Amino acid sequence: MQTLKLHIKTTLLASVIIVGMLVAALVMTSAGIANLEREDDKALADTQAADLAQHISDMYSPRDSDTLARAANLIKGSRPSIVSLRIWERSGDDLVEKVSAAGSLPALPIPEDAKKALTDSHNLRVINANPADQDKSLYRVFSATYQAGHPSGAVEIVERFDSIWSVAFRYVRSVVWMSLIAILLIMLGTYLLFRQLVYQPIERLLGAMSRAKEGDLEAQVATNTTDELGLLTQEFNSMISQVRGMSKEREAQQTILRERVREATLELERRNQQLRETNLELWRTTRRMNELGRLAAAGQTAAHFAHEVGTPLNLISGHVQLLKSDLQRDPRDAETRIKTISAQIERIERIVRRMLDKTRFETELSPLDLNALLRRLCDAMSPAIDKRNIKLVANLADGIPLIAGSADRLQQLFLNLINNSLDAMPDGGELRVSTAIEAGRNGKSHLVTVDFGDTGLGMTPEIISHIFDPLYTTKQRGEGTGLGLVIVSQIISEHGATMAVESEPGHGTHFRLTFSGIQSEISVSLENGAVAIETG
Repeated sequence: MQTLKLHIKTTLLASVIIVGMLVAALVMTSAGIANLEREDDKALADTQAADLAQHISDMYSPRDSDTLARAANLIKGSRPSIVSLRIWERSGDDLVEKVSAAGSLPALPIPEDAKKALTDSHNLRVINANPADQDKSLYRVFSATYQAGHPSGAVEIVERFDSIWSVAFRYVRSVVWMSLIAILLIMLGTYLLFRQLVYQPIERLLGAMSRAKEGDLEAQVATNTTDELGLLTQEFNSMISQVRGMSKEREAQQTILRERVREATLELERRNQQLRETNLELWRTTRRMNELGRLAAAGQTAAHFAHEVGTPLNLISGHVQLLKSDLQRDPRDAETRIKTISAQIERIERIVRRMLDKTRFETELSPLDLNALLRRLCDAMSPAIDKRNIKLVANLADGIPLIAGSADRLQQLFLNLINNSLDAMPDGGELRVSTAIEAGRNGKSHLVTVDFGDTGLGMTPEIISHIFDPLYTTKQRGEGTGLGLVIVSQIISEHGATMAVESEPGHGTHFRLTFSGIQSEISVSLENGAVAIETG
């Protein structure tokens, strides 16, 4: 709904107030005028009644009825407010009507106190006889007539007064037209006044606001007055100047901030490049340390191999020399010597195999899917697992990231763990193999975990503290070399992974391997002792 203009609202409010004040003043004025007119009419009625009574008293007897009637009609017609005029004649102690003016209202009984005053008084001029139970708008006055100095009758005048509201209504009709003309003049004057002093300054102010809203902070409004709108315009100009200054300051700060962000970005890129180079150097150093560790292990193994192989070779040499002489004396002793030689040769073979297993290492790491490798391994081991009455439960998580690893080395690692689990369950049981994804410490990288769990014999804390020691084994003689978990630990180190072991006698053993997932396009290769890493 469209709202009214400000000058219309002001005009309506002023008009309502003015008209209300005019009506209130009219009512009060009308009441005063009506009271004044009523008092004047009363005084005039008293005078007319007294004059007519004196005129009748001066007439000779007998008094002519026609003359009295003409006098009564003359007085009644003098004023329209006179509704009755009667001339009463005394009859004993009572008054009877003798003449009444034309058009008079029906006669009303004369009150006893007025009748008594009119018949007994000798100097009575007028008496007001209007009982409380009669119409308040009527004024009834009596004046006594005399003959030979004695009361002979009375003159009665009854006058009707208009009410205050009827008097006010006569003025209202004129006031209505005056009020309408006043309202139109007030509306016209208010419109011209508002147009010149209010609307034009407000329009200029709104125009400047619109330009400021569109981004023109140079908008200013000319100030021509010192009234409230002039002060408002000055405040707007001051405010827009402050906003303009703050905007320029903000733009300067944004420029400085963008420059600092650009510098910080360049510095971050430089630091990232340094970090990549440092990571590459760290990778190379780690690989060299692993190679040196393998060479040291190979040296220790070679020394151990020389020591271990020397003893059986000495035995073999001695038995071969004895065998030559025994063949000449007793062939049965020769068979015993041959068995001893065969046993020592087998021992040398085992020593050589352990040495090769311990010093063997891969030369290439590449992106690898652990789930695919574990599936192939489980399929290959299923006949051996079923033969031992063991249930294989595989739970491989979907969508695990690739890792940088060697398929052959990891297959050797997993085979060692599976074989250990199988050896720990001679009477059957359950082997659980599972993979999962975990968040890294920085919240961005991902880790891949591989779990091997069995329901086998388990291990004590003392045994767990020695399982990674070379040549340490809890298996029966001839069943284990004591190097399987050493190789597992070495392969874990080669891949930069971690391994945790949990075991309890009678409740099985659980191995958890944790590998770093490839978060970006990474290619790791070993060529002639060098390592290259590419990140996309």
